Amino acid sequence: MSDILEDDLEFRGGTLQLSTDNSAVGVVENQPSVTTDSTRKQSQGNVHPSVLSGADSLTSSTNSFADARTQEQQNASGLSPTESQTVYPRYDVPFNKENIKDFFTFRKGVVEAAIQECITILLFPEDGEYLGSWLLTEITLWDNEKERIVLLTSRLVMTIKYDFIAMKQLDFKKTYLDDLDTIVIGELVYPPSSLVPERNLRGVRLMWNKGEPLPLKTVWNPFSQDVPFLTFASHPIYWHKDGGVEERATYDMETFAQKLQRAIEIMPSSSCCIHHSPIVIQSYVGLTSMLHNKTSMGFFKVRGKFSF
Repeated sequence: MSDILEDDLEFRGGTLQLSTDNSAVGVVENQPSVTTDSTRKQSQGNVHPSVLSGADSLTSSTNSFADARTQEQQNASGLSPTESQTVYPRYDVPFNKENIKDFFTFRKGVVEAAIQECITILLFPEDGEYLGSWLLTEITLWDNEKERIVLLTSRLVMTIKYDFIAMKQLDFKKTYLDDLDTIVIGELVYPPSSLVPERNLRGVRLMWNKGEPLPLKTVWNPFSQDVPFLTFASHPIYWHKDGGVEERATYDMETFAQKLQRAIEIMPSSSCCIHHSPIVIQSYVGLTSMLHNKTSMGFFKVRGKFSF
């Protein structure tokens, strides 16, 4: 029943594309700035310039994994705003402390046991060197949130659907790093015409569509298994887990993205580009996905007298 709403239909439109804000702002000392009508219109058009397809080629950056939590560290260390080079998006903490206790994955030892079982059963020597494991939130093409175990090796990313009530693996998918052509790390946003509220959350998207838009048979089919990308965000437990950074790293998308980038960069055969720009979720009305996510149907939890 955890997937009872994941395949619901909703109105959708548009295709996946990628563009990036390549405008550069020049600063000249002792020279007054001049604003024209054309530049004003151009700046208004670049509010959310990035739409995802992987067509453009951007350079890789190793210093943009920091998120809103880095801002807190800067404030604690006494850094002034002028010393901060990057402005990070505000985080909306998902759920509250009481609701998060209903998650089966919040119980002590559950996640660790599930991950160890998946490593033992699903990983083989030919899959490459084991690099790490996480419990993350997968965001589907239809903007539905799903609880997933993610394993990373030197050759692949494995996404696992796991039943945390019965403690058994239900399904898994392997995505080989050699097949990836684009990785995008940034804030999760919706198109300007979307009615869906902003997430105020960061994510990472792995793509292997070679810059091509999705075919209509995939865009309009909620049962399609041929979606050429994966999108992950941090698991809600991250914001409620007791302990420091190391204790919460298992639920942290940023840690996964860092290790994924390192794995890509040391692969001599990889031609994958790493982009740092907003990740556009093509959802315009999203009634079913909002209901699905609000009720956390993609997560195993206690729901009154029932658990699913």
